Amino acid sequence: MIELSQARSKRMLAVHGWAGTVLGLALYVVILTGAVVVFAHEIGTWSVSGSRAQQPLAAPMDAKIRELAGQVDPEYLDDINLFHNPAGHISAFFHTHGVKEDGHPMEKGVRFTFDPVTGETLTRQEGYADEFDDPVSALEHFLVELHVNLHAPNPVGLYLTGILGFAMLAAAVSGFLLHRHLIKDLFVAPRLSSRLLNARDRHILAGSWGLPFAFVLAFTGAFLSFAGSIGLMTISMVAFGGDQEKLIETIIGTPEGEDATPAPLADLDAMLRQSADKAHSAPAFVSIMHYGRADARVFAFHLAGEGELQSQQHVFKGSDGSYLGPKPTIGTTPSAGDAAFTLVSVLHFGTFAGLLSRVIWFALGLAMCYVTLTGLQLWLRRRAESPLWRRLGRSVPIVGYGLPIALAASGIGYLLALSAGTVLFWTPASFLIASGLAIVIGCILRDEVLLYRLYRGLLGAVLIALPVLRWLIDGTGWGPLMASGNDMVVLLDLALATGGIGYLYAAFARRPEPRWSGAKRPVAAE
Repeated sequence: MIELSQARSKRMLAVHGWAGTVLGLALYVVILTGAVVVFAHEIGTWSVSGSRAQQPLAAPMDAKIRELAGQVDPEYLDDINLFHNPAGHISAFFHTHGVKEDGHPMEKGVRFTFDPVTGETLTRQEGYADEFDDPVSALEHFLVELHVNLHAPNPVGLYLTGILGFAMLAAAVSGFLLHRHLIKDLFVAPRLSSRLLNARDRHILAGSWGLPFAFVLAFTGAFLSFAGSIGLMTISMVAFGGDQEKLIETIIGTPEGEDATPAPLADLDAMLRQSADKAHSAPAFVSIMHYGRADARVFAFHLAGEGELQSQQHVFKGSDGSYLGPKPTIGTTPSAGDAAFTLVSVLHFGTFAGLLSRVIWFALGLAMCYVTLTGLQLWLRRRAESPLWRRLGRSVPIVGYGLPIALAASGIGYLLALSAGTVLFWTPASFLIASGLAIVIGCILRDEVLLYRLYRGLLGAVLIALPVLRWLIDGTGWGPLMASGNDMVVLLDLALATGGIGYLYAAFARRPEPRWSGAKRPVAAE
C-alpha cells in the first residue's frame, strides 16, 4: 500500500481521470482493435475459409523460384522476399532498391503469387512495392492498420498510437497509486445496494486485476510506435550525424564484401528444411540476397514457437547451402539488447505461449475496454450537471457499441465483395457506413433503454451474419475444414455465433440498463 496525502490523492485522481477522459474513447479504439489483431492472421484465414497449406513455406518451392527467376529482369534478382497470405498462397517479390518520382525510396520489382500445392502462378504484378495489392489479405491488413496507424498517414498514425500508449501508462500508474488497498481490491465484492457503487466496485475490481497487463500493454505499445518513427531518427541525428546508412549497418550488421561472380543457388528446400529443424517450426518469411551470385545469402525467419519467447533467424550461404549460424534482429551476435527488443514485441502481442497466451491477451484486452468505458462512465456521472459533459456522455455508447459493429461490418463487406474482386474498396467502406449508422442512431434516438437495446441487437445480428455469410458464399462446411486442418475457422465461426446469440439475448430477452451515459439519474433509482 502506498500512502498519499489528501492533496496528492486529489492530484493523482485528476491525472487518472483526465488521462482516461481526454483520450479515453480513442484509447478504447486502440485497445479493442489490438485485442482483435491478436488473432489477425486467423481472421484473415477465416475470411477465405481456410488455408490451402498449413505451413506454406515448408512446401517444396526450389524449382518454382528458379522458374520465376528466369522470367524477371536480372536487376530484380538483387533481393527476393518470400511470404504467404491467409489463403496459404506464396508471394515471391523479386526486387531492387529504387526511388519514386517524389524522391521517396521504395523497392521496385515483380511480385508473383503462386499456389504451393499445385505450383500454379496466380498473379504477376510489376512496379513499386506500395502499388501492389492482395485482395486475399485485405481484411487482415485493414484490421492491423487500424490498430497500428488508425489509418492515418505515416508517421502521424504512429505518433497518435504512441501518445495513446503514454495516456494509458499515465492512467495505469495513477490508478496504481490510488489503490490504497490493492490486495483487498483484488477480491472486492461489488455492492448491490447502489447501482453507482456497484459500477464503481466492478471498475476497481477489473482495473486491479488488469493493472499488470495495462502497464505491459501501454509501455510496449508506446515503444513500438515511437521506436521506428522517432527513436531511430533521433539516434541517427545524435550518434551518427544523420547518417542513416551507418546507423542501419550498426544495428543490423555490416554487410560482407560483395562477390558478383555468377554462381547458382544451392537447393533452397534443403536449406529451409535445415532451418525448420533448428527452429522447430516452418519459416514465416524468407529473404534471398544476391540470387545467382557467389555472395548470395538466404535468411529464414521463424516466429516464436509454442512456449518460446524469442523468434529465430538462420542464415545460409546461397552458393553451397552451408549453414552460417543464427542472426539476431539487432547486431550480428546475440545480445541483451536484441533479447529485450524481441521481448517487447512478444509481450505486446501475447505470442510467448502460443494460442493460450493469445487467448489470455484477447480476454485481458476486452477487460481493459471495460475498464476504460466504465471509468468514463464514473467520471462523467460526477459532472452530469454540465451540458458539455452530458454531450460527451452521449458519445460513449456510440463509440462503445459502434466500433465493434463497424469492425464486424467490415468483415461482412469483405465477404460480400470477395467474389467481385472489390474488397479493397468495400472492406473500409463497410466500416465507415456502419460507423455512420451507429452515430446517426445515437444522435437521433433519445430513449436510452431503446438505444442500448438497438445497439446490442445490431451487434448480435452482424456477429451471427459473419459465419453464415462465410458458409453461404464459400460453401465450405465444418467437416472439410477440420479434415484439412483448418480447425481455427470452425472455432471462430462458433465464437462469432456465440457472441451474436449473447448480444441478441441481452437486447431482447431482458431489459438492457444504460450504464455509460453522463446523465444524472434520480436519487430513488440509486
